[in-house]
Amino acid sequence: MNETKQEEILSGRGVKSSQGVLYGIGCGIGGSIFILLGDAIRIAGPGVLISLLLGGILIFFTALNYAELSTSLPIAGGAYNFSKEGLGGFLAFIIGFFLWIANIASCSFSAQIFALLFDEVFKKFGISVISPFTAPIAIIAIIFTSVVIFRAQHIAIKALIYLTISLIGILGFFIVCGLIISPIIRPPTYNPEFLLSGTDFFSVISIFSLLFICYTSITSNLAYLSVNLKNPSKSIPRIYMLAILIALGIYLLVTVVVLINIGNDASTLNDSPILLGNILMNILGPFGMIGFFIMALAILISTLIAINASLGSGVSIITALARDRYLPAKIKEKKKVSNFPPIALIITVIIVSIFTFFAEIGLTAETVSFIFFFGLATVNYAAVKLRRKRKSLDRPFKAPFFPFLPILISILFLFFSLFLSLTAILLGFIISIVGVTYYLLTITDRHSVRLTLAGIKISLILILAIFIWLINNFSIINPSMVLLNRILILICIFNIGLLVFDVISLREMVYYFVKKVDKQVVAINLGKAQIIELGKKKSKILLFVTSLLISLELIFIVVNFFIILIILNDIVVIQEISLGATLIPQLASKFIFSGLLIFLEFTMIFSSILMWFNYKESKSY
Repeated sequence: MNETKQEEILSGRGVKSSQGVLYGIGCGIGGSIFILLGDAIRIAGPGVLISLLLGGILIFFTALNYAELSTSLPIAGGAYNFSKEGLGGFLAFIIGFFLWIANIASCSFSAQIFALLFDEVFKKFGISVISPFTAPIAIIAIIFTSVVIFRAQHIAIKALIYLTISLIGILGFFIVCGLIISPIIRPPTYNPEFLLSGTDFFSVISIFSLLFICYTSITSNLAYLSVNLKNPSKSIPRIYMLAILIALGIYLLVTVVVLINIGNDASTLNDSPILLGNILMNILGPFGMIGFFIMALAILISTLIAINASLGSGVSIITALARDRYLPAKIKEKKKVSNFPPIALIITVIIVSIFTFFAEIGLTAETVSFIFFFGLATVNYAAVKLRRKRKSLDRPFKAPFFPFLPILISILFLFFSLFLSLTAILLGFIISIVGVTYYLLTITDRHSVRLTLAGIKISLILILAIFIWLINNFSIINPSMVLLNRILILICIFNIGLLVFDVISLREMVYYFVKKVDKQVVAINLGKAQIIELGKKKSKILLFVTSLLISLELIFIVVNFFIILIILNDIVVIQEISLGATLIPQLASKFIFSGLLIFLEFTMIFSSILMWFNYKESKSY
């Protein structure tokens, strides 16, 4: 690390350990526990306590690796920087991109809860006018928070800490009322026996995958804050551990209060953000409305904290990507007055607003968990690689049980990601495609891009062909499905024919054969290089053939897009596939088939773009 960077880091260290712990707790609590707890209890019952405990244990062990990496690499960029140092290159960019999108989705999720709170509070009083405007309200909250961050970043961090103290106080009041006052007053909904009701393993695991979002922001945002902490070698491990343990304790106590105060029937619970408000209202009796508004205030505070923290982390990551030249350098430029990169903030806010407008809140929550599962799995693996790659690196704190613990945690994260909804998994894959495509088209050389896209395309075509064969031979199909399969076979055959042009442009191929047939077209010899004059007629024919091939590819892209819509909207239903004792359920068949088509769609789009660029940029030689 050079002296300038070291001085820059040390000069910014002004956050105390106690403030760091409060920052981590505030970022962790966010709004997730308020809106997800109802659905979680409805599905898993008291097993939700096991889900929360399991999440706390996994994030605690992950935090051990984060603590080692944060003390060893005190550079802005958080978890992305860990991946860059441990893995480097393509994987570093993809993890940085993933974590940036994860913070965007997390910010969107918190903003949606913020807007939904207003909707639910107004509905409480019989007013439903807010419902159509929840997305605009959420976007306004995002823009307002971004302005505060840009104008006064140091004030925003201090405000977040004070808000966290208020939030902990309110939740403490809720816990005291639920565990002490409720057993004395015994409201109609008081039912401690519900804690002993049954649950099942699959529900516990699936709810764990959903509720893991309650913990993701603790490690990611503390990694972002670590460059500002005083005495980092001692304070960082302590802050990670305390923030996670306190947040876990709060989650478990709040959940116990809810479980013993929801009555006998949890089937009516949903993703309402005012669940805790309703429970406190029942406990306080004649003072119930005061309790309701106190909990509404807690939700308001927690969502603003989460929006603030997620935006800050997202901007930190995209700035670090620009610093490492994965993105344009203009993005990392800071204003002298605020010492904050405005372009990075504007880009992040725009993407968050788009995500907020189009994504449903449940999908947003699962998408955050899915991306963080992969991101955290990679960061744990990066810790292993970095320990072996840079043995001489100063490590004030070392994570225990190396390398077995980080490898085990990485495997578990990947395993648990499979228990999320198919839609969230599909969206995660689409996001990864976007990241990979950006990297291929902007960072790697053009020849590598051609070869990569050609390899991806042939692999997808082969897998899709196998799946079409399975559908035709081991599933119940109707005439519409037969027609779709035949169209897809035609698309696959055409794209196989285009594979050669994905690697070598049509112009280069024509030059080669023209030079072999008629050596007089070689105008100038430059050693091994040659300048060839084709003439206007041959050039026009070449342009016509290239345009024809690209036009046909665009037609097939449109056709494939409509086939995807037909499959996703169940206009044509794919039945379950039975291979002897092996059964692929209908929903899984639909997911695999549509996923392959979406992958193929993106590949065809980019290969057609590359084909045109290859034609335009090929020079006579």
